[in-house]
Amino acid sequence: MKLKNIIYGILIAVFFIGCGTKEKKVEGPIRKLEGSVITEQPKEFTIFGIFLGKAFDGELPVYKKAFDMTNVRLVGTASKNQSEEVQAFNLMLSSGILPDIIAYELTDDLEKLGIDGGVIPLENLIDKYAPNIKKFWEENPRYKKDAIAADGHIYMIPNYNDYFNLSCSQGYYIRKDWLEKLGLKEPETTEELYKVLKAFKEQDPNENGKKDEVPLFLRANVNRKIMATLTDIFKVQFTWYEKNGEPVFGPSEPEYKEAMIELAKWYKEGLIDQEIFTRGLSSRDYMLSNNLGGFTNDWFSSTGSYNEKLKDIIPNFDFSVILPPKYKENGKTSHARPTYMGGWGITLVAKDPETIIKYFDFWYSEEGRRLWNFGVERDTYTMIDGEPHFTDKVLKNPEGKNALAVIRETGAQYRLGMFQDAENEKQWADDVTVEAMEKYMNSGVIEEPMPILKYTKAEMKELLKIESQLRSVSEEMAQIWLLGVSDVEKDWAGYIKRLDTIGLQRSKEIQKTAYDRFMK
Repeated sequence: MKLKNIIYGILIAVFFIGCGTKEKKVEGPIRKLEGSVITEQPKEFTIFGIFLGKAFDGELPVYKKAFDMTNVRLVGTASKNQSEEVQAFNLMLSSGILPDIIAYELTDDLEKLGIDGGVIPLENLIDKYAPNIKKFWEENPRYKKDAIAADGHIYMIPNYNDYFNLSCSQGYYIRKDWLEKLGLKEPETTEELYKVLKAFKEQDPNENGKKDEVPLFLRANVNRKIMATLTDIFKVQFTWYEKNGEPVFGPSEPEYKEAMIELAKWYKEGLIDQEIFTRGLSSRDYMLSNNLGGFTNDWFSSTGSYNEKLKDIIPNFDFSVILPPKYKENGKTSHARPTYMGGWGITLVAKDPETIIKYFDFWYSEEGRRLWNFGVERDTYTMIDGEPHFTDKVLKNPEGKNALAVIRETGAQYRLGMFQDAENEKQWADDVTVEAMEKYMNSGVIEEPMPILKYTKAEMKELLKIESQLRSVSEEMAQIWLLGVSDVEKDWAGYIKRLDTIGLQRSKEIQKTAYDRFMK
Protein backbone atom coordinates (compact mmCIF):
# COMPACT_ATOMS: atom_id res chain seq x y z
CA MET A 1 0.00 0.00 0.00
CA LYS A 2 1.49 3.37 -0.99
CA LEU A 3 2.01 6.16 1.50
CA LYS A 4 -0.24 8.59 -0.33
CA ASN A 5 -3.18 6.15 0.02
CA ILE A 6 -2.81 5.69 3.75
CA ILE A 7 -1.40 8.92 5.10
CA TYR A 8 -4.75 10.49 5.89
CA GLY A 9 -6.03 7.47 7.75
CA ILE A 10 -3.10 7.41 10.13
CA LEU A 11 -4.21 10.27 12.36
CA ILE A 12 -7.62 8.70 12.98
CA ALA A 13 -6.05 5.34 13.75
CA VAL A 14 -3.49 6.92 16.03
CA PHE A 15 -6.19 8.75 17.92
CA PHE A 16 -8.07 5.55 18.71
CA ILE A 17 -5.13 3.20 19.11
CA GLY A 18 -1.86 5.03 19.61
CA CYS A 19 -3.05 7.72 21.99
CA GLY A 20 -4.55 5.10 24.23
CA THR A 21 -1.18 3.60 25.11
CA LYS A 22 0.27 4.09 28.56
CA GLU A 23 3.82 5.11 29.28
CA LYS A 24 5.73 2.03 30.34
CA LYS A 25 7.59 2.09 33.62
CA VAL A 26 11.08 0.67 33.24
CA GLU A 27 12.66 -1.15 36.12
CA GLY A 28 16.09 0.07 37.19
CA PRO A 29 17.98 2.17 39.72
CA ILE A 30 17.54 5.88 40.22
CA ARG A 31 20.57 7.73 38.85
CA LYS A 32 21.93 11.22 39.38
CA LEU A 33 21.66 13.63 36.46
CA GLU A 34 25.36 13.93 35.77
CA GLY A 35 27.59 13.26 32.79
CA SER A 36 25.52 11.79 29.97
CA VAL A 37 22.60 10.69 32.18
CA ILE A 38 19.38 12.12 30.75
CA THR A 39 16.77 10.83 33.17
CA GLU A 40 16.94 9.76 36.82
CA GLN A 41 14.42 6.96 36.34
CA PRO A 42 15.32 4.65 33.40
CA LYS A 43 13.03 5.13 30.43
CA GLU A 44 12.22 3.05 27.40
CA PHE A 45 11.03 4.21 23.98
CA THR A 46 9.92 2.29 20.92
CA ILE A 47 11.48 2.87 17.52
CA PHE A 48 10.79 1.77 13.96
CA GLY A 49 13.97 1.29 11.96
CA ILE A 50 15.26 -0.99 9.22
CA PHE A 51 18.70 -0.54 7.67
CA LEU A 52 20.32 -2.75 5.04
CA GLY A 53 17.55 -5.30 5.55
CA LYS A 54 17.98 -5.51 9.33
CA ALA A 55 15.44 -4.36 11.88
CA PHE A 56 16.71 -2.14 14.68
CA ASP A 57 17.97 -4.12 17.67
CA GLY A 58 18.34 -2.21 20.93
CA GLU A 59 20.30 -5.09 22.45
CA LEU A 60 23.33 -4.50 20.26
CA PRO A 61 26.42 -3.33 22.19
CA VAL A 62 26.30 0.30 21.04
CA TYR A 63 22.72 0.82 22.23
CA LYS A 64 23.26 -1.08 25.47
CA LYS A 65 26.24 1.17 26.10
CA ALA A 66 24.09 4.19 25.27
CA PHE A 67 21.57 2.98 27.86
CA ASP A 68 24.36 2.70 30.44
CA MET A 69 25.39 6.26 29.65
CA THR A 70 21.99 7.96 29.30
CA ASN A 71 19.52 5.75 31.20
CA VAL A 72 17.38 5.61 28.02
CA ARG A 73 16.69 2.34 26.23
CA LEU A 74 15.33 1.89 22.70
CA VAL A 75 13.19 -1.09 21.70
CA GLY A 76 12.70 -1.86 18.02
CA THR A 77 9.16 -2.47 16.76
CA ALA A 78 9.97 -3.88 13.31
CA SER A 79 10.00 -7.66 13.16
CA LYS A 80 13.32 -9.37 12.56
CA ASN A 81 11.59 -11.03 9.62
CA GLN A 82 10.98 -7.65 7.99
CA SER A 83 13.80 -6.67 5.65
CA GLU A 84 12.11 -4.39 3.09
CA GLU A 85 12.10 -0.94 4.65
CA VAL A 86 9.52 0.84 2.49
CA GLN A 87 7.02 -2.01 2.73
CA ALA A 88 7.46 -2.24 6.50
CA PHE A 89 7.06 1.53 6.86
CA ASN A 90 3.79 1.52 4.94
CA LEU A 91 2.50 -1.49 6.90
CA MET A 92 3.30 0.32 10.15
CA LEU A 93 1.34 3.38 9.03
CA SER A 94 -1.62 1.38 7.80
CA SER A 95 -1.81 -0.41 11.15
CA GLY A 96 -2.33 2.92 12.91
CA ILE A 97 0.06 1.87 15.66
CA LEU A 98 3.00 4.25 15.75
CA PRO A 99 6.15 3.86 17.85
CA ASP A 100 7.66 6.78 19.74
CA ILE A 101 10.40 7.26 17.14
CA ILE A 102 10.57 6.62 13.39
CA ALA A 103 13.89 6.30 11.56
CA TYR A 104 13.52 6.13 7.78
CA GLU A 105 15.61 6.50 4.64
CA LEU A 106 13.00 8.39 2.60
CA THR A 107 12.96 11.63 4.55
CA ASP A 108 10.45 13.31 2.23
CA ASP A 109 7.91 10.68 3.38
CA LEU A 110 8.92 11.30 6.99
CA GLU A 111 8.45 15.05 6.55
CA LYS A 112 5.14 14.52 4.79
CA LEU A 113 4.03 12.50 7.79
CA GLY A 114 5.08 15.48 9.89
CA ILE A 115 3.15 17.97 7.78
CA ASP A 116 0.11 15.71 8.16
CA GLY A 117 0.54 15.62 11.94
CA GLY A 118 1.94 12.14 12.54
CA VAL A 119 5.43 13.39 13.43
CA ILE A 120 5.85 16.45 15.68
CA PRO A 121 7.87 19.63 14.99
CA LEU A 122 11.21 19.57 16.81
CA GLU A 123 12.56 23.12 16.62
CA ASN A 124 11.24 24.29 20.01
CA LEU A 125 12.35 21.07 21.71
CA ILE A 126 15.81 21.44 20.18
CA ASP A 127 16.02 25.05 21.29
CA LYS A 128 15.22 24.10 24.89
CA TYR A 129 16.79 20.67 25.36
CA ALA A 130 19.38 19.94 22.62
CA PRO A 131 22.48 22.14 23.03
CA ASN A 132 24.74 19.77 21.07
CA ILE A 133 22.46 19.76 18.01
CA LYS A 134 22.09 23.55 18.25
CA LYS A 135 25.85 24.00 18.36
CA PHE A 136 26.34 21.58 15.46
CA TRP A 137 23.90 23.55 13.30
CA GLU A 138 25.38 26.91 14.31
CA GLU A 139 28.79 25.65 13.18
CA ASN A 140 27.32 23.97 10.07
CA PRO A 141 24.41 26.09 8.73
CA ARG A 142 24.34 24.10 5.47
CA TYR A 143 23.43 20.99 7.45
CA LYS A 144 20.65 22.82 9.28
CA LYS A 145 19.02 23.72 5.95
CA ASP A 146 18.78 19.99 5.24
CA ALA A 147 16.63 19.55 8.34
CA ILE A 148 14.03 22.21 7.55
CA ALA A 149 10.85 21.08 5.78
CA ALA A 150 9.02 23.12 3.17
CA ASP A 151 6.61 24.53 5.78
CA GLY A 152 9.51 25.84 7.89
CA HIS A 153 9.31 23.21 10.65
CA ILE A 154 11.91 20.61 11.57
CA TYR A 155 10.36 17.14 11.70
CA MET A 156 13.48 14.99 11.56
CA ILE A 157 17.17 15.01 12.46
CA PRO A 158 19.03 13.86 9.34
CA ASN A 159 21.64 11.12 9.35
CA TYR A 160 24.47 13.27 8.06
CA ASN A 161 27.45 12.35 5.94
CA ASP A 162 30.68 14.22 6.66
CA TYR A 163 30.27 15.68 3.20
CA PHE A 164 32.74 18.55 3.44
CA ASN A 165 35.56 16.24 4.55
CA LEU A 166 34.64 13.24 2.41
CA SER A 167 32.49 14.28 -0.53
CA CYS A 168 33.48 11.52 -2.95
CA SER A 169 31.59 8.25 -3.20
CA GLN A 170 32.83 6.34 -6.23
CA GLY A 171 35.36 6.66 -9.00
CA TYR A 172 36.71 5.26 -12.24
CA TYR A 173 38.91 2.15 -12.14
CA ILE A 174 40.91 0.60 -14.97
CA ARG A 175 43.17 -2.40 -15.48
CA LYS A 176 46.52 -0.65 -15.44
CA ASP A 177 48.33 -3.94 -16.00
CA TRP A 178 46.38 -4.29 -19.26
CA LEU A 179 47.37 -0.75 -20.26
CA GLU A 180 51.01 -1.58 -19.66
CA LYS A 181 50.74 -4.88 -21.53
CA LEU A 182 49.27 -3.12 -24.59
CA GLY A 183 51.62 -0.14 -24.40
CA LEU A 184 48.79 2.33 -23.66
CA LYS A 185 48.71 5.33 -21.35
CA GLU A 186 45.93 6.13 -18.90
CA PRO A 187 43.02 7.71 -20.80
CA GLU A 188 42.57 11.37 -19.92
CA THR A 189 39.66 12.08 -22.29
CA THR A 190 36.63 10.14 -23.45
CA GLU A 191 38.19 9.92 -26.90
CA GLU A 192 41.25 8.24 -25.39
CA LEU A 193 39.01 6.04 -23.25
CA TYR A 194 37.18 4.87 -26.38
CA LYS A 195 40.49 3.85 -27.99
CA VAL A 196 41.60 2.03 -24.83
CA LEU A 197 38.33 0.10 -24.60
CA LYS A 198 38.66 -0.85 -28.28
CA ALA A 199 42.16 -2.18 -27.56
CA PHE A 200 40.88 -4.15 -24.56
CA LYS A 201 38.24 -5.69 -26.81
CA GLU A 202 40.49 -6.56 -29.75
CA GLN A 203 44.02 -7.18 -28.45
CA ASP A 204 43.51 -9.99 -25.88
CA PRO A 205 45.09 -8.35 -22.82
CA ASN A 206 44.16 -11.34 -20.61
CA GLU A 207 46.18 -13.51 -23.00
CA ASN A 208 43.83 -16.48 -23.14
CA GLY A 209 43.58 -16.52 -26.91
CA LYS A 210 39.93 -15.44 -26.88
CA LYS A 211 38.17 -12.13 -27.43
CA ASP A 212 36.24 -12.55 -24.20
CA GLU A 213 37.29 -9.33 -22.49
CA VAL A 214 34.48 -7.01 -21.37
CA PRO A 215 35.97 -3.53 -21.70
CA LEU A 216 33.33 -1.63 -19.68
CA PHE A 217 31.21 -3.30 -17.00
CA LEU A 218 29.10 -2.02 -14.10
CA ARG A 219 27.79 -3.40 -10.83
CA ALA A 220 24.13 -2.39 -10.54
CA ASN A 221 20.70 -3.98 -10.30
CA VAL A 222 18.40 -1.21 -11.54
CA ASN A 223 18.37 0.68 -14.84
CA ARG A 224 18.55 4.06 -13.15
CA LYS A 225 21.89 3.30 -11.50
CA ILE A 226 23.29 1.80 -14.68
CA MET A 227 22.38 4.84 -16.75
CA ALA A 228 23.56 7.29 -14.09
CA THR A 229 27.04 5.80 -14.27
CA LEU A 230 27.16 5.47 -18.07
CA THR A 231 25.98 9.03 -18.69
CA ASP A 232 28.48 10.36 -16.14
CA ILE A 233 31.22 9.50 -18.65
CA PHE A 234 29.76 12.22 -20.91
CA LYS A 235 29.08 14.64 -18.02
CA VAL A 236 25.31 14.19 -18.04
CA GLN A 237 23.19 13.28 -15.04
CA PHE A 238 20.32 10.81 -15.18
CA THR A 239 18.28 12.76 -12.63
CA TRP A 240 17.46 16.33 -11.67
CA TYR A 241 20.50 18.54 -11.37
CA GLU A 242 21.41 22.22 -11.27
CA LYS A 243 22.26 23.91 -14.57
CA ASN A 244 22.86 27.66 -14.74
CA GLY A 245 21.10 28.16 -11.42
CA GLU A 246 17.99 26.13 -12.27
CA PRO A 247 16.98 22.49 -11.77
CA VAL A 248 16.79 20.52 -15.02
CA PHE A 249 15.74 16.95 -15.74
CA GLY A 250 18.90 15.30 -17.07
CA PRO A 251 17.28 12.83 -19.51
CA SER A 252 15.54 15.72 -21.33
CA GLU A 253 18.65 17.82 -21.95
CA PRO A 254 20.39 18.08 -25.37
CA GLU A 255 23.62 16.83 -23.78
CA TYR A 256 21.83 13.64 -22.80
CA LYS A 257 20.84 12.98 -26.41
CA GLU A 258 24.46 13.38 -27.41
CA ALA A 259 25.58 11.00 -24.66
CA MET A 260 23.06 8.34 -25.65
CA ILE A 261 24.20 8.44 -29.27
CA GLU A 262 27.78 7.77 -28.17
CA LEU A 263 26.84 5.09 -25.63
CA ALA A 264 24.70 3.25 -28.20
CA LYS A 265 27.72 3.23 -30.49
CA TRP A 266 29.96 1.86 -27.74
CA TYR A 267 27.44 -0.86 -26.93
CA LYS A 268 27.04 -1.85 -30.59
CA GLU A 269 30.81 -2.22 -30.89
CA GLY A 270 30.93 -4.51 -27.85
CA LEU A 271 32.75 -2.05 -25.60
CA ILE A 272 29.98 -2.13 -22.98
CA ASP A 273 28.96 -5.37 -21.27
CA GLN A 274 26.28 -6.92 -23.47
CA GLU A 275 24.51 -8.18 -20.33
CA ILE A 276 24.72 -4.89 -18.46
CA PHE A 277 20.99 -4.82 -17.63
CA THR A 278 20.85 -8.42 -16.39
CA ARG A 279 24.18 -9.25 -14.77
CA GLY A 280 23.32 -7.53 -11.47
CA LEU A 281 25.31 -6.88 -8.33
CA SER A 282 27.68 -9.80 -8.81
CA SER A 283 29.11 -8.28 -11.99
CA ARG A 284 32.23 -6.71 -10.46
CA ASP A 285 33.30 -9.83 -8.62
CA TYR A 286 32.66 -12.04 -11.65
CA MET A 287 34.43 -9.78 -14.13
CA LEU A 288 37.52 -9.22 -12.02
CA SER A 289 37.88 -12.70 -10.54
CA ASN A 290 37.68 -14.23 -14.02
CA ASN A 291 40.14 -11.72 -15.50
CA LEU A 292 37.55 -10.35 -17.95
CA GLY A 293 36.66 -6.78 -16.98
CA GLY A 294 38.76 -3.75 -17.88
CA PHE A 295 37.03 -0.54 -16.75
CA THR A 296 34.27 0.47 -14.36
CA ASN A 297 32.98 3.11 -11.97
CA ASP A 298 32.29 1.87 -8.43
CA TRP A 299 32.60 2.65 -4.73
CA PHE A 300 36.11 3.41 -3.54
CA SER A 301 35.86 1.58 -0.24
CA SER A 302 35.06 -1.81 -1.79
CA THR A 303 36.61 -1.65 -5.27
CA GLY A 304 40.07 -0.78 -3.98
CA SER A 305 40.29 -4.11 -2.15
CA TYR A 306 40.51 -6.26 -5.30
CA ASN A 307 44.24 -5.75 -5.84
CA GLU A 308 44.91 -7.45 -2.52
CA LYS A 309 42.26 -10.15 -3.10
CA LEU A 310 43.50 -11.16 -6.55
CA LYS A 311 47.25 -10.53 -6.39
CA ASP A 312 48.03 -14.24 -5.93
CA ILE A 313 45.42 -15.42 -8.44
CA ILE A 314 46.02 -13.15 -11.46
CA PRO A 315 49.70 -12.30 -12.11
CA ASN A 316 50.44 -8.54 -11.98
CA PHE A 317 46.74 -7.73 -11.44
CA ASP A 318 46.37 -3.95 -11.05
CA PHE A 319 42.88 -2.47 -10.95
CA SER A 320 43.46 1.13 -9.91
CA VAL A 321 41.71 4.46 -9.89
CA ILE A 322 42.05 7.12 -12.57
CA LEU A 323 40.57 10.61 -12.63
CA PRO A 324 37.34 11.04 -14.63
CA PRO A 325 38.19 11.24 -18.34
CA LYS A 326 37.46 14.71 -19.70
CA TYR A 327 34.66 15.30 -22.16
CA LYS A 328 34.77 18.67 -23.94
CA GLU A 329 37.27 19.89 -21.33
CA ASN A 330 34.93 18.91 -18.48
CA GLY A 331 36.71 16.57 -16.07
CA LYS A 332 34.05 16.42 -13.35
CA THR A 333 32.04 13.51 -11.99
CA SER A 334 28.54 13.76 -10.56
CA HIS A 335 29.07 10.80 -8.25
CA ALA A 336 29.16 12.48 -4.85
CA ARG A 337 27.77 11.65 -1.45
CA PRO A 338 24.61 13.50 -0.48
CA THR A 339 24.92 15.62 2.65
CA TYR A 340 22.59 13.19 4.40
CA MET A 341 20.74 9.92 3.95
CA GLY A 342 17.70 9.23 6.09
CA GLY A 343 16.83 10.60 9.50
CA TRP A 344 14.66 10.14 12.56
CA GLY A 345 11.76 11.96 14.17
CA ILE A 346 9.37 11.82 17.13
CA THR A 347 5.76 10.76 16.58
CA LEU A 348 2.66 12.35 18.08
CA VAL A 349 2.06 9.30 20.33
CA ALA A 350 5.34 9.79 22.23
CA LYS A 351 4.50 10.62 25.85
CA ASP A 352 7.87 12.17 26.68
CA PRO A 353 9.32 14.02 23.67
CA GLU A 354 11.57 16.09 25.95
CA THR A 355 13.55 13.02 27.02
CA ILE A 356 13.65 11.70 23.46
CA ILE A 357 15.10 14.94 22.09
CA LYS A 358 17.71 14.85 24.87
CA TYR A 359 18.54 11.34 23.74
CA PHE A 360 18.84 12.54 20.12
CA ASP A 361 21.13 15.28 21.43
CA PHE A 362 23.34 12.76 23.24
CA TRP A 363 24.44 11.38 19.86
CA TYR A 364 25.82 14.83 18.97
CA SER A 365 27.91 15.01 22.12
CA GLU A 366 31.57 14.01 21.86
CA GLU A 367 30.93 10.70 23.62
CA GLY A 368 27.78 9.88 21.66
CA ARG A 369 29.29 10.77 18.31
CA ARG A 370 32.29 8.57 19.04
CA LEU A 371 30.06 5.69 20.18
CA TRP A 372 27.99 5.75 16.98
CA ASN A 373 31.01 6.11 14.70
CA PHE A 374 33.53 3.78 16.34
CA GLY A 375 31.55 1.40 18.55
CA VAL A 376 32.42 0.44 22.11
CA GLU A 377 35.74 1.48 23.62
CA ARG A 378 38.28 -1.34 24.27
CA ASP A 379 36.28 -3.56 21.92
CA THR A 380 36.23 -1.97 18.46
CA TYR A 381 38.37 1.06 19.27
CA THR A 382 40.87 2.44 21.77
CA MET A 383 41.86 6.01 22.55
CA ILE A 384 45.39 6.99 21.48
CA ASP A 385 46.60 10.54 22.10
CA GLY A 386 43.01 11.63 22.65
CA GLU A 387 41.71 10.19 19.37
CA PRO A 388 39.74 6.95 18.70
CA HIS A 389 41.51 4.26 16.68
CA PHE A 390 39.97 0.99 15.54
CA THR A 391 41.34 -2.18 17.11
CA ASP A 392 42.66 -5.26 15.31
CA LYS A 393 39.24 -6.82 15.85
CA VAL A 394 38.06 -4.37 13.17
CA LEU A 395 41.12 -3.86 11.00
CA LYS A 396 42.56 -7.39 11.14
CA ASN A 397 39.53 -9.45 12.01
CA PRO A 398 40.55 -13.02 12.95
CA GLU A 399 37.42 -14.39 11.23
CA GLY A 400 38.26 -12.58 8.00
CA LYS A 401 35.27 -10.22 8.16
CA ASN A 402 35.63 -6.85 6.48
CA ALA A 403 36.02 -3.89 8.79
CA LEU A 404 32.66 -2.27 8.11
CA ALA A 405 30.81 -5.52 8.81
CA VAL A 406 32.55 -5.83 12.19
CA ILE A 407 31.71 -2.24 13.09
CA ARG A 408 28.05 -2.62 12.14
CA GLU A 409 27.68 -5.82 14.12
CA THR A 410 28.00 -3.66 17.23
CA GLY A 411 25.15 -1.38 16.12
CA ALA A 412 27.51 1.43 15.15
CA GLN A 413 26.72 3.36 11.97
CA TYR A 414 23.14 2.11 11.85
CA ARG A 415 21.25 4.77 9.90
CA LEU A 416 19.25 6.78 12.42
CA GLY A 417 19.94 10.50 12.83
CA MET A 418 23.62 10.84 13.68
CA PHE A 419 26.70 12.36 12.05
CA GLN A 420 29.16 10.08 10.29
CA ASP A 421 32.74 11.24 10.75
CA ALA A 422 34.98 10.93 7.71
CA GLU A 423 37.80 9.77 9.97
CA ASN A 424 36.19 6.40 10.71
CA GLU A 425 35.98 5.48 7.02
CA LYS A 426 39.54 6.66 6.40
CA GLN A 427 40.70 4.38 9.20
CA TRP A 428 39.06 1.16 8.05
CA ALA A 429 39.65 1.73 4.35
CA ASP A 430 43.05 0.57 3.11
CA ASP A 431 45.78 3.05 2.21
CA VAL A 432 45.20 2.65 -1.53
CA THR A 433 41.50 3.49 -1.13
CA VAL A 434 42.19 6.52 1.05
CA GLU A 435 44.74 7.71 -1.50
CA ALA A 436 42.16 7.28 -4.29
CA MET A 437 39.50 9.27 -2.41
CA GLU A 438 41.94 12.05 -1.59
CA LYS A 439 43.06 12.13 -5.22
CA TYR A 440 39.50 12.90 -6.30
CA MET A 441 38.89 15.49 -3.60
CA ASN A 442 42.24 17.24 -4.01
CA SER A 443 41.83 17.36 -7.80
CA GLY A 444 38.51 19.19 -7.56
CA VAL A 445 36.72 16.79 -9.90
CA ILE A 446 33.61 16.22 -7.78
CA GLU A 447 30.54 18.09 -8.98
CA GLU A 448 28.62 19.39 -5.96
CA PRO A 449 25.16 17.79 -6.06
CA MET A 450 21.97 19.77 -6.10
CA PRO A 451 20.61 19.89 -2.54
CA ILE A 452 17.85 17.51 -1.53
CA LEU A 453 14.84 19.74 -2.07
CA LYS A 454 11.79 20.02 0.18
CA TYR A 455 8.22 20.24 -1.04
CA THR A 456 4.89 21.36 0.34
CA LYS A 457 2.15 18.76 0.61
CA ALA A 458 0.46 20.05 -2.55
CA GLU A 459 3.74 20.16 -4.48
CA MET A 460 4.69 16.68 -3.42
CA LYS A 461 1.32 15.23 -4.36
CA GLU A 462 1.55 16.71 -7.85
CA LEU A 463 5.24 15.99 -8.31
CA LEU A 464 5.07 12.33 -7.28
CA LYS A 465 2.54 11.58 -10.01
CA ILE A 466 4.64 13.30 -12.69
CA GLU A 467 8.00 12.03 -11.46
CA SER A 468 7.06 8.37 -11.48
CA GLN A 469 6.04 8.64 -15.14
CA LEU A 470 9.09 10.69 -16.15
CA ARG A 471 11.35 8.12 -14.55
CA SER A 472 9.51 5.21 -16.16
CA VAL A 473 9.66 6.67 -19.66
CA SER A 474 13.28 7.85 -19.43
CA GLU A 475 14.48 4.48 -18.12
CA GLU A 476 12.50 2.58 -20.75
CA MET A 477 13.87 4.64 -23.63
CA ALA A 478 17.44 4.65 -22.29
CA GLN A 479 17.49 0.85 -22.36
CA ILE A 480 15.92 0.70 -25.83
CA TRP A 481 18.45 3.17 -27.21
CA LEU A 482 21.48 1.61 -25.58
CA LEU A 483 20.60 -1.87 -26.81
CA GLY A 484 20.05 -0.53 -30.32
CA VAL A 485 16.39 -1.53 -30.47
CA SER A 486 15.59 1.97 -31.67
CA ASP A 487 17.47 5.09 -32.74
CA VAL A 488 17.98 8.13 -30.52
CA GLU A 489 18.01 10.63 -33.38
CA LYS A 490 14.80 9.24 -34.86
CA ASP A 491 12.95 9.08 -31.53
CA TRP A 492 14.14 12.27 -29.83
CA ALA A 493 11.39 14.72 -30.84
CA GLY A 494 8.65 12.24 -29.97
CA TYR A 495 10.38 11.37 -26.71
CA ILE A 496 10.51 15.02 -25.58
CA LYS A 497 6.87 15.48 -26.59
CA ARG A 498 5.99 12.45 -24.50
CA LEU A 499 7.80 13.90 -21.47
CA ASP A 500 6.02 17.23 -21.95
CA THR A 501 2.66 15.47 -22.12
CA ILE A 502 3.43 13.74 -18.82
CA GLY A 503 4.15 17.11 -17.20
CA LEU A 504 7.85 17.86 -17.59
CA GLN A 505 7.36 21.63 -17.70
CA ARG A 506 5.13 21.60 -14.62
CA SER A 507 7.66 19.50 -12.73
CA LYS A 508 10.35 22.04 -13.67
CA GLU A 509 8.22 24.79 -12.17
CA ILE A 510 7.77 22.86 -8.92
CA GLN A 511 11.48 22.03 -8.74
CA LYS A 512 12.42 25.67 -9.37
CA THR A 513 10.08 26.86 -6.61
CA ALA A 514 11.52 24.31 -4.18
CA TYR A 515 15.08 25.13 -5.23
CA ASP A 516 14.61 28.89 -4.75
CA ARG A 517 12.98 28.26 -1.37
CA PHE A 518 15.92 26.11 -0.24
CA MET A 519 18.51 28.62 -1.44
CA LYS A 520 16.78 31.44 0.44
